[in-house]
Amino acid sequence: MAADETAQQPRRRGRPPGSKSTTGTRRRLDGHELTQQLNGMVAELIKENRKLKRQVEKLTTRGAKAASGAVERSLRTIQRRVQKALGTPKRRKRRTTAAAPTARKRATPTTRKRRKAT
Repeated sequence: MAADETAQQPRRRGRPPGSKSTTGTRRRLDGHELTQQLNGMVAELIKENRKLKRQVEKLTTRGAKAASGAVERSLRTIQRRVQKALGTPKRRKRRTTAAAPTARKRATPTTRKRRKAT
């Protein structure tokens, strides 16, 4: 029965009940109130600007440290390459981990004949 009742009621469109429009008239501020409100907003913006400037300064110093670390690393690699180029060439060692070649499977007699023919 509950399904029958909901099927008969049409769906509501628009705003839900109890919500009112916010596009009504606003009270206009007089000159004194308006300047106080604007001064408060300006003070808040100045405070936020100072905070952001401190963050930028902190991040740039941190970035400079990271960049100097990268520069040091690249200088070390260049120095190592120069020393390697100036030094005597080292003899290459034979690899000990190389696997022994596997024995090839012997070809069938017919395959051997074909190879000989060409």
